[in-house]
Amino acid sequence: MSNLIPKSIGEMMEDKIEFWIPFYQRGYRWTTLQVTELLDDIWEFHKMDPKKDDYYWLQPIVVKGHGNKIEVIDGQQRLTTVLLILKYIQSIIPFYEGTGYTLTYETRTGSGSYIANIINGESQRNDNIDYYHMYNAFKTISEWFRQHPERNSPVHIWQRLTEQVKVLWYELDHHNGSINLFTRINIGKIALTNAELIKALFLSKTNLGSNTSQHDYIKLKQIELATQWDQIEIHLQNPDFWFFLQPTNVKYDNHIEWIFELVTANFPNDTNIKTSYKTFHAFHDEIERRVDEGEQRYEVVESLWKEILALYYQFNEWYVKRDLYHLVGYLLEIGEPISNILENAKIMKKDVFLNSLYNMIKSRIKNWDIAELDYENDRSKVKDTLLLYNIMTLQQDENSKQRFDFDRYKNERWDIEHIHALQSKVPEKQEEQLEYIKDALPFVEDLDFREQLERNILIIKEEALEVEEFEKIQQQIVDYFGNEYSNHISNCTLLDARTNRSYKNSIFPKKREEIIKRDQNGVYIPPCTKNVFLKYYSKQTMQIHYWNQEDREAYMQNILDVLAPVITKDSKDEVSLNA
Repeated sequence: MSNLIPKSIGEMMEDKIEFWIPFYQRGYRWTTLQVTELLDDIWEFHKMDPKKDDYYWLQPIVVKGHGNKIEVIDGQQRLTTVLLILKYIQSIIPFYEGTGYTLTYETRTGSGSYIANIINGESQRNDNIDYYHMYNAFKTISEWFRQHPERNSPVHIWQRLTEQVKVLWYELDHHNGSINLFTRINIGKIALTNAELIKALFLSKTNLGSNTSQHDYIKLKQIELATQWDQIEIHLQNPDFWFFLQPTNVKYDNHIEWIFELVTANFPNDTNIKTSYKTFHAFHDEIERRVDEGEQRYEVVESLWKEILALYYQFNEWYVKRDLYHLVGYLLEIGEPISNILENAKIMKKDVFLNSLYNMIKSRIKNWDIAELDYENDRSKVKDTLLLYNIMTLQQDENSKQRFDFDRYKNERWDIEHIHALQSKVPEKQEEQLEYIKDALPFVEDLDFREQLERNILIIKEEALEVEEFEKIQQQIVDYFGNEYSNHISNCTLLDARTNRSYKNSIFPKKREEIIKRDQNGVYIPPCTKNVFLKYYSKQTMQIHYWNQEDREAYMQNILDVLAPVITKDSKDEVSLNA
């Protein structure tokens, strides 16, 4: 028979209950907001000056006997947070030490002792994801009390917790299945994910052995799978790895869930269910289908896990090998379905697969006349071409270990920037007009033009010029630093949004100065963008502050040379750009 009774936190502490957190439970994940809200709620309850028979109720705790321990089916997050609050108060009031309940974890055995010694837990906080969240919660609790205006708040919180905070204690009998109940309880909760339900499915004892008597073997399999699971998730959480594979608009609480979705795409039966847990149901239905067809349950689970591992190892190989990293990363960024790349990797030898990546790129750009691309009419093509140009510039330098930074490219929102500014909006305010001329003045070598600009400054100091009048001065400045301003790709480069905003549509030497400064300060500047502003491609570098037609032609020629392995449309051997 199941039993439902009220139980106070104080009673759990007095009974020194040892709670047992089974393998199917997700790790501790309460955020700063949730921890703070709990403390605020208990404090609000305290300020009401409640009577002795008034109680503050936490959400129900669902448990089940497990030898001399209590298995927690639902309520681990609340029990952990309350225990962390108790541990903090005990750390500052030694009188309270020595009382309390404990938590023991089936698959991550060190977590219990970590909580017990959380006051010294900072050095281990990054050892795994659970420690990280536990220590963050503990620091949130510490900060809450530190900032609290009531000096005796720790005493008051302790009293309320131990005397008047209760839970509904729902204890199941031994005939109830813990995993099934855990799934039913948690379906629909926002915090629960497909990944956590699938983990419960894969770690179930009945899914890991031919019979439940293989206790030691099953225990080892659970630990092995849970360890591999953590390793995959930790690596997928690495921004360098994740954004090599994914755009910024793809959101998963657990990144491993994306691999699960790729695996389920190959299942013969489509799970026709509209729910956020479709991936979990797909795995559940696939296991049941194959068992019904005569396969052993543990063999099905092992086979599916091997598929997951194989995908992860495939992605890791692409990430580690520099040539594959660059080509696959580019194809994914421009929208090539990963299923197409995976299919080729599955059936091709490694050298043939590498060639297939080049062929995919060729197919994508085969109808582009790269030498005629224009920002105004072909913006997306210009951006994709410049991205490929940067990537292949790095790729072709065989002595370099530098890799293109897909993480920063995506998250810093790189876009097209004009090398030599097109005439921008005309400054109207007096300070804007003065700033525009003063920015240009240090780079003007022509004495007559310099004197003219100095006279313009004196005039504007008296009063701002009319827009039409200042527009003529602005055009003179733009023309001085680069003739034939253009939307052509030869006047375009890639730059992050922040640097782009910092100088907006400044003249070439001002942009050059800003980029050199940011590069010196550690800001990542795309390699080809840096080369452009250092005039690396130009044949004549005497006029370092100017960007003219000869510079554009040399730059365009280098683009075509670097992209030659993937260009199929005929291009001229010598570039000559029209004004």
